[in-house]
Amino acid sequence: MSEPTDIVIVGGGLAGLRAAQMLVGDGFSVRLVEASDALGGRVRSRNVDGYVIDEGFQLINPSYPEIVASGVLPALDLRSFAPVIRFCDGATFHQVADPRYSLISGIRSLQHPHLSLRDGLAFARLLLRARFSSISRLTRGADYATMDGLLAEGLSDSMINGVLQPFLRGTLLDEALETSWHYSELLLKSFASGRPGVPSRGASALPNALLAASPGLLVHYNEPAIAVDGTSVTTAQGRHEARAVLVATDQTSAANLVGSPDLGWRTQTAYWFATPRLDETNQFRIDAVRGLWNTLDITAVAPERAPAGRSLIAASAVGDVDDPRVASDVARLYDLDERDVVLIERQVVRHALPVIARPLELNTPARRGDLFVAGDYTQTPSIQGAMVSGRRAAAAIRAALSA
Repeated sequence: MSEPTDIVIVGGGLAGLRAAQMLVGDGFSVRLVEASDALGGRVRSRNVDGYVIDEGFQLINPSYPEIVASGVLPALDLRSFAPVIRFCDGATFHQVADPRYSLISGIRSLQHPHLSLRDGLAFARLLLRARFSSISRLTRGADYATMDGLLAEGLSDSMINGVLQPFLRGTLLDEALETSWHYSELLLKSFASGRPGVPSRGASALPNALLAASPGLLVHYNEPAIAVDGTSVTTAQGRHEARAVLVATDQTSAANLVGSPDLGWRTQTAYWFATPRLDETNQFRIDAVRGLWNTLDITAVAPERAPAGRSLIAASAVGDVDDPRVASDVARLYDLDERDVVLIERQVVRHALPVIARPLELNTPARRGDLFVAGDYTQTPSIQGAMVSGRRAAAAIRAALSA
């Protein structure tokens, strides 16, 4: 048995790390037990033959309020992509751009065959409303499927199916756009507020920065929790006692430990390719021929993530997809010879995003009986949601221990 601490946190993902940062900052002694050999949960990266690849398709939006509040944003060295989506339907490219980035490019977006002036104005109104509305206002009232929400905004079927669905499916991991409209509005708010990007050293920069911001945190790796109660955590290596216990695992592990509901997961397949060095490719590119792949040239903004003279391409699809034609699709998207597109790794991330039930609930209690819980499944399936849940749990623990 280890020396008792004020708090034991089970799970070293973003929720657990944000809670640890807050509690350590409040002067509590905190021990964190992590089942794997690294922190970050689903937000992690590793080096493969000189290419820094993430676990799945990972983007970080610098407008996330919780990342800003944590103070770790400068440590990420975040590199943002141009607010441009380039659709490839074979030999022709159609580009959709944020007019705030380039007014001329924004006007030229109307050349997209599925984007009319009426749709463009309706979508601009939607983004403005999302950008300047509070979270409480956006999540007020009835919640329904994202597809229904887009239609209610006056957007045409052509615009939705030809422009928005190909983009949103990769973000929501939801082909039918059945995801909560309230959640999608929050997502649009973040897109309207900031330009997503990637850390120059990979997604692991975020959990590493949160760890560095938690001096004195005691971390145990490769120590999965077997049982928990209000004052102790039992693992295969022993027992840890504390005044409070926070379960900050994913929803499936939490269901096994504390009996919380497990609503299921959305799966993502990610392919990582090496190519000759590319130029002028810092836009999000979407395959409009087969409607399968969303891609990014990571090295267009973070050349450090590949050997000199090489580019690193990430391609993602919804579900478990094993398609031998993906290399030719990527070659078409980047005007390459297929022989120059070399597979580094194919990943099937079965627990990519938790399924969030409608209506979206942002006020899930952080305390369940004698235990405290955190995780993006209690908020929104996002980096923001995970970190918010950690902060809320830390506040509930602080209040309980100070009573």
